[in-house]
Amino acid sequence: MRIALFGKAVSPDDAEALRLALDRVLAIDPQAWISRAYMGELSDHMQIPAGLVPYEGAVPDGVDVLLAFGGDGTVLEAGTLVRDGAVPILGVNTGRLGFLSNVSMEAFDLAMDAWIAGKTWEEERALLHVEVDGQTLGDFPYALNEVVIHKRDTASMVVVDVHRNGTFVNTYWADGLLVSTPTGSTAYSLSAGGPIVHPGSDVVVVTPVAPHNLNDRPLVVPMDGEITMVAGGRDALFLLSMDSRSFPLEPGQEVRIRPADFRIKLVNLEHQDFFSTVRQKMHWGLDPRER
Repeated sequence: MRIALFGKAVSPDDAEALRLALDRVLAIDPQAWISRAYMGELSDHMQIPAGLVPYEGAVPDGVDVLLAFGGDGTVLEAGTLVRDGAVPILGVNTGRLGFLSNVSMEAFDLAMDAWIAGKTWEEERALLHVEVDGQTLGDFPYALNEVVIHKRDTASMVVVDVHRNGTFVNTYWADGLLVSTPTGSTAYSLSAGGPIVHPGSDVVVVTPVAPHNLNDRPLVVPMDGEITMVAGGRDALFLLSMDSRSFPLEPGQEVRIRPADFRIKLVNLEHQDFFSTVRQKMHWGLDPRER
């Protein structure tokens, strides 16, 4: 079984646990791949075990699983490395919350045991494909969580005209406007008042951020089709964000959003499901007096 590793900034408090995790990975795959940038981060805190093979860019051919050490942002970035979604991602949480990185460091050995024994299951997550008139969005113009238009360095509102499949939806006056996948419904969209959507739902959520008109509520529409957004207002420049990546956006540039033609695969343990994750992360069902 071939394993690739990816991660972000390392806390010194996690160094020993990560060193033990690397030892376990090498026991399974003595020539496991590791992102060169992540290898550099780890080397600041530990002696890198012999056998790890650095890679740059997309994960090498033949990899069976990509282990993403960090938080949900790390899993989002890991999604850009598997390109067409052929390599499943197992998120190992070294942060605090983590809806996507749902395996704790304490449970890492158990997760590896389950993966080797075939007692894990894979879940496909939809992405959004984004195009902007007259602009290149890099070599991964996709978003797993959300696509957002928001203001830049100003107190002025953004005015965004939205159409779906050529039909006018609304003009939003707000601090920003986001289009979220079901995966992203527990991220920025949730903090902006959007609904929690099961990841298997074939929908997107259009959520205004701090809308001027309080009647502008989050809107759930079928994922199939194309959503277009055009920003205007007093600003001469806005920002377009796709997960953790941002690009300058000029007034009048049309942003086109449609479903990607591939999906990302996330690895889950046998006992894990969306509802148990939400209950755990959001403390559902607990008496607030006992927190």
